Amino acid sequence: MSTRRAIGIAAAALCMIAVAGCGFGGSIGPGGQPPPSSSASVAVPSLPGTPGHYDDGRLSFDYPTDWPVLAARVPESCGVIYVLAVLGFGSWDPGANQPQSNGAILCGIDTVTVHPGGVVVRIYWRDGGPAPVCGGDTQANATFALNAVQERVDGAVTSWEIRVPGGEFGMPNNPVVEVHTSDQAQLARAEAVVASFRWGASAPDYGDLCSPSPAVS
Repeated sequence: MSTRRAIGIAAAALCMIAVAGCGFGGSIGPGGQPPPSSSASVAVPSLPGTPGHYDDGRLSFDYPTDWPVLAARVPESCGVIYVLAVLGFGSWDPGANQPQSNGAILCGIDTVTVHPGGVVVRIYWRDGGPAPVCGGDTQANATFALNAVQERVDGAVTSWEIRVPGGEFGMPNNPVVEVHTSDQAQLARAEAVVASFRWGASAPDYGDLCSPSPAVS
């Protein structure tokens, strides 16, 4: 069993985050069954679109229908991170923000637990921070179908960042698909989610602010 934790600190009016949260958390055991400690009264979250196909007008992607939905559309990390969906066999808990005696805010602790053969996929973007600053960071290191992305691997955690049209890597509003698994078959299924990603009609667009469209020609 593997567990990852990250923590963010906020001072008064400024939140600085790692991976944090303050919203709904869910857990599903291996085989899709709730663990013994789960509450039967917790409603199963739903995603926009149809089963196996997320579509909110801004973006869309396909996902395995046998992956339970652990959370959906959750603002977390002191309002800086916005989670579109958490899917898979495992557990995810964003924690809760804690006021400190000095007026600062200790942002929630995002906790992911995955058992052997399991997977948890979190899809999110950074929803706050300063205005985009163009630094020329458009170099992808992986390509899935039409999507050129920046891939990062940290042990059993792999993430892929997708650029907003006209933007650069590292900017707010860039979707990130973050997968927690040591199972190669589940990792391949997460890669298929990235390959299926498409921007919708209401997608944000930085225009000519920084760079051409991130689509692979």
